[in-house]
Amino acid sequence: MPLDVVQGVITPPVTTFTFMVPGHQRWQLRSVVATVARAAGGTPNRSYSLTVANGQTVVASAPAADTGTEPGTGTVTWADAPSNVLASGTVMSSLAPLPRLVIPAGYVVTGTIINPAGADTWASAIVWVEYVNAD
Repeated sequence: MPLDVVQGVITPPVTTFTFMVPGHQRWQLRSVVATVARAAGGTPNRSYSLTVANGQTVVASAPAADTGTEPGTGTVTWADAPSNVLASGTVMSSLAPLPRLVIPAGYVVTGTIINPAGADTWASAIVWVEYVNAD
């Protein structure tokens, strides 16, 4: 099946990004990669969450950790890999396991900064998806 990259929609207050599976499509998520700008004051409780919902019910969720190096930038990646968090100065990288699931049309994938500092923002978000034929 073909792979594609989809740009996320970042909406105010910019601590959330979303992807909606368009009609007549089914996605298997391969990875979600988001860039975050972190302000001072979000640690030690800041973390990240990726959820998949059908409009009413969350059907899957995957947490990701923060390194605590702030202020600075970071990349949060959800993928089929074990979790890991690395930091160098004010730059951090967080890797979180992504559950394998096929998402039908209309479902929404949401990334959220949990317990953000006042100026924390998502700068960008993309998802690598594989289109899945209907059974």
